[in-house]
Amino acid sequence: MRYRTFRDFKIQSRKHVVCSKYSRLSRRAPGLDSPFRDHRRSHPDANAWRAHPDPVGISAGVLVFFYAVYSLIKYQREANRIISLFEANTQIKELSEKAARGEPLPSIVVIRGHIGADGGDVNTVSGAIHGLRERIGEIEQPKNAWIEIARQAKSDPQLRGVADAVVQRTGVDADDVSEVPAPGDPYTRPIRNHAEGSLVVTEMLVARICAKHQSVRREKTTKRVTIKRPRRNESYNCFHARRVSDRLHIIDMDGARADIELPPAHAVGLAGISDPPPLFLPVSDVWTEFTHYLRKDGLTGPGGRRQRLDDLPPMRLSDPYTLLSEFIFLDVQSTVDLGGLPGNPHVLEEIGEAFATGPTPAKFLWEPRGFYDSVRGGGYDDVPAYATGRFRKTEMISARELLDRAQAAAKENTRYTPHCEPTFSRAELEQRRDEENCFRYTELAIPRGIPVTILARPMIAEAGTGEGADCNIRLVSPQCDEGPPYADVKNLKDRFRFRILRGHQVENLLRHRELNPTAYYGLALVAVAFIAWAASGYPGLGA
Repeated sequence: MRYRTFRDFKIQSRKHVVCSKYSRLSRRAPGLDSPFRDHRRSHPDANAWRAHPDPVGISAGVLVFFYAVYSLIKYQREANRIISLFEANTQIKELSEKAARGEPLPSIVVIRGHIGADGGDVNTVSGAIHGLRERIGEIEQPKNAWIEIARQAKSDPQLRGVADAVVQRTGVDADDVSEVPAPGDPYTRPIRNHAEGSLVVTEMLVARICAKHQSVRREKTTKRVTIKRPRRNESYNCFHARRVSDRLHIIDMDGARADIELPPAHAVGLAGISDPPPLFLPVSDVWTEFTHYLRKDGLTGPGGRRQRLDDLPPMRLSDPYTLLSEFIFLDVQSTVDLGGLPGNPHVLEEIGEAFATGPTPAKFLWEPRGFYDSVRGGGYDDVPAYATGRFRKTEMISARELLDRAQAAAKENTRYTPHCEPTFSRAELEQRRDEENCFRYTELAIPRGIPVTILARPMIAEAGTGEGADCNIRLVSPQCDEGPPYADVKNLKDRFRFRILRGHQVENLLRHRELNPTAYYGLALVAVAFIAWAASGYPGLGA
């Protein structure tokens, strides 16, 4: 099974479940029987309609379906684990005493307390940049396609057949997954944080949001060709940086202290999509996780034969993240392709200068796939042949160079992309750049002394000396490889990430995970619909 199959599955299946008239699965056949059989029988030329099942497509759909079910089960187990950790009410002194006795520390704990730092206050970046400063308090997150599909399954009768098939095979009903916000809701909370007062952590994330998966549709009867150009549907993180006060720590409910070591602030990577930045509490990117799963575990073919897939190309772009942290006080998109905001076209450069190391501005990730159209008939990882040679490499560059390249790439793409005529003129493509592409600016701030709940891995920061001496505890990322192995190894296999959440209620810790199962439920819906579509020979495709 080739990688391009999964890429095509993602594009076609989401489009046909949500948009196509062929997503109306038969209520009489909620299983894998073809939902299009009655339509074929009534077709005026039944012989001309002979479509054949696609075994590759069916296999891909079954694989995605079982992965979605596996993820739903795993998230439920992780939620139960979080509740048990919360109810354990672990205290820092308890961990210190356990370490002093030479006993292994747990692989993950939930600690409640108040956050502080020994150093002085830190400042936000947005507050000093014209264009961002005026928009503090605004949240305008892109929609999550998988969550939208799950939401539709709750209300759209046309998806009832798909939902019934998921229930039949998993026992998971739409009512079993969390309520999904209505359209227009930013999937986040009311803003309580405006980055005012004494701050101990601020963190800035810049993402490039681009238009990908342009398509060509040819009508069989009229031979008419229509070019479809999506808008702002793919993304990659091009910059991530943090300001943090010295000796960040938490004082727990009993007054004991543990230092906090935040995960590295580099959510950008040359080798492909890295883990999303944990403090922003991102909803899982289900498709990226799925491809990572394939790359790591491979496939089991007929007869139990294992097929390695570790040579799959890295994922370069993903769906735009849904970010749920209550510490986010700004999440906005630029009004133009090159990242400018009204009154300030230099936002990217000013962010780079704000995080400069000495006289050298901070670097941004140049990913060419975020600035050119998809390759017609090519693979997910392809860069168009018309792209300038020095622009084809993924690398870290200054904000000024990134903007120069982006401007040149925009001209090349407008001049040479095949996804243009006859639907659009070249002049129209140039005008559409600001609608199709942008940069997204997201910043969070954690005030000093507020109540927080931290999910982390405890480690010994400093061993005590003398009889009865305590060991100082440091809280690090659960994914950290530092230190000796732990007895509780199975918990390290779960998808726990370092978390800091406002407040002391377990609901706050669980709430940001609520949309993760919903996204995987949406993936399961798509998989079932795609299996039926592939079994019917893809009716409607190219009609």
